[in-house]
Amino acid sequence: MKEQPVTFEQLSFSVGRPLPVLLEEIQKSSRNPQLIKAAEQMLEGLHTLEMATEVGVYTAIYEILTK
Repeated sequence: MKEQPVTFEQLSFSVGRPLPVLLEEIQKSSRNPQLIKAAEQMLEGLHTLEMATEVGVYTAIYEILTK
């Protein structure tokens, strides 16, 4: 299958959208297993950062170190 280049319209459509939404779309629509795994890892990282702001830095550091 031949890969098609990304168009300006596709890139413009994504601007301003929340990163978690874009990462979930990548997971659902990509055919590239490496890209899907990277999006999953980025979502996990975002979740850990959210925890840092909610429950404190020490808990977030513990979560990062134990993964």
